[in-house]
Amino acid sequence: MGNQTSVRSKIRDFLWGLFLYDFYLDAVRTKTRYKDAVNLFLLGQFLGLPLMNSSISLRLLPYLLPELGDWKKRQLKEKEIIELAPDIT
Repeated sequence: MGNQTSVRSKIRDFLWGLFLYDFYLDAVRTKTRYKDAVNLFLLGQFLGLPLMNSSISLRLLPYLLPELGDWKKRQLKEKEIIELAPDIT
């Protein structure tokens, strides 16, 4: 019985990768882009640029503060022009 569930899970994982993995990657990239935009607004608020209402940014701060470190690393990472080009395949 254990071998059959193993084969079933392998087939399920293969089909998920075949049909849904690209959609999953696009959703993760889109989510990251939206988070980066919000973090950019918050960084502008920290620097004194009035891009958002300060009460809104103060309400968002406890949720987004843990992610600011990763965001700064992502923004400071050197990127090749090929990485920014859209995938044509």
